[in-house]
Amino acid sequence: MEPIGTITQYFPFIEEETKDVLERVMTEASDYYDFVQRLRTLVLDTDSPVMVVYFAIHHSMIAMDFKHIPKIGEKYGHHQILGPNLFAASVRLGNYEDVKKIHELADTVLATKPKDWIALEMHFMKFEADMKDYPRTMYQTSTMNHIRQLIDSDSRFGYYEIVLNDWLAVRSQVDGDTEERLRCIDRGIEYAKKFDDKLRLAHLLTHKGSITMNFNRRTSRAALEKAFQLVESSLGNPSTYATIVYYLGLLDAIRGEFDSAIDRCTKSATLQERAGLDTGNAASFLSIFYNVIGEPESGLEWGRMAEDQFRGRPYLIYHAVLFQIWSLILLRRLTEAQALIDSSRETILKSGNEDQLAWFHFVSGLLEMEDGDMSLALSSIEQGLKIYEQQGSMLLMENIFLHQLAKIEILSCNTGDVVSPSLAILEERAISEDLPGFLGLALLLKADIALLNNDEAILREIIPQLQSLTEKRSLQFLKPYFDILQKKL
Repeated sequence: MEPIGTITQYFPFIEEETKDVLERVMTEASDYYDFVQRLRTLVLDTDSPVMVVYFAIHHSMIAMDFKHIPKIGEKYGHHQILGPNLFAASVRLGNYEDVKKIHELADTVLATKPKDWIALEMHFMKFEADMKDYPRTMYQTSTMNHIRQLIDSDSRFGYYEIVLNDWLAVRSQVDGDTEERLRCIDRGIEYAKKFDDKLRLAHLLTHKGSITMNFNRRTSRAALEKAFQLVESSLGNPSTYATIVYYLGLLDAIRGEFDSAIDRCTKSATLQERAGLDTGNAASFLSIFYNVIGEPESGLEWGRMAEDQFRGRPYLIYHAVLFQIWSLILLRRLTEAQALIDSSRETILKSGNEDQLAWFHFVSGLLEMEDGDMSLALSSIEQGLKIYEQQGSMLLMENIFLHQLAKIEILSCNTGDVVSPSLAILEERAISEDLPGFLGLALLLKADIALLNNDEAILREIIPQLQSLTEKRSLQFLKPYFDILQKKL
């Protein structure tokens, strides 16, 4: 492989012996991921110098290839400098309680007054450990001060600005500041280009794609495709590839193209599972997608899988629980759904997590609808919708909630004159923002209204549009509903 800054940016600070080993492995490797695997094999098969082992763990960590790190720990864990990274890897493998050890071990290394670049590495380990559960675990101001002072002390440390801005973007995300999050990512991208850190460049481009997909899908797709090119050309990193595919799936879902969204997210989950990575996010969205298209058996299965995966991220577990409740309601297993919502109500309401609160209102509304209280059902789901509208960053969820509101509004009408403000909003948005799947869902509801009103003119207008949509490969989920509609005509 050609040298890349992801590896070579450390060369000015390390001993010749370590540098020679890294250069040799890099020359032999076909791409970055091959380099990571070869370096890991080397340290496991030979008695390697401790700093070579350090970089074997370091590159496995940033390549999201954690599953073999415990073997390295068994062989070399007695070396003090390796401790923080070994426990950070343990956290990523689901041992969440190990996050407490990272600070302690990093401070132990810092007490030896190591070289400045190692000090930076240790301070970053502490900062990243705190950011895992921010804001419940606040980072220490002194840690940030040390990072800033050390970066500013030597122009060669500029590449650490990539890592810093990446984590500052995470902080901004939790704080709900999308503009600052984007600024941090764009700064990180510029530094990654400057220092030829292709892995982190792909990572940051992927996150830019994930942020902008809700308000600028062209920018989002361009960022994701650039990241994909980096993976193909020089990285070969399966975890990065899986993440890009996952976000491309979400882009499809925003447009209501649920067949392609399911294909991509299933592929992402498979890749992550093979790499020993957490598949919780992909599983959660797959649960949503299957529920939307009317396949709650699969929705329930993926929701349970997401819950299992989120054991290492307990603050996300109730996302998965709420999606399971939705599946159970669709399956008419209402007693189970009610029991599950009752057992999780207090924790969700106290969590302060707005996403969970929005979905709590949503599933509460579905249960109220099943009880026949349409007014209360509308009120509950409207509360959930308001949360997402205020966030302004989850168009997919807004449209799912609007679709459900439209269904309830139609069911609520006791007269022939059916009025659904939510349906009008959903249809107009689907047309103006080119969301073909949601247009299909809106047209199916319009067809139901037309059938109730015996409005043949509206049906003649709707049928060709629906037929055209069902011919698209990414919208096959509409076809069974269209076939049922045709049988009613």
